[in-house]
Amino acid sequence: MKSIKLILLGISFMILGGILVLDTATSLGGAEYIIVLLGLIVSIIGFLKDDVVS
Repeated sequence: MKSIKLILLGISFMILGGILVLDTATSLGGAEYIIVLLGLIVSIIGFLKDDVVS
C-alpha cells in the first residue's frame, strides 16, 4: 500500500510542476522542471518498491 501512496505523491508533484510550467504569471526560474523531475523520481521509486505483507 505504501508503494501506491508514493506513486500518487509523485503524480501529484508532476501535476503541480506542470501547472507551474504552464502558468505564465508564475516564474520560479526553472524550478518548475525540477519539481516535475522530482515527481517522476518519486513515482519510479514507488513503482520499484516491494510491499512485504506479513
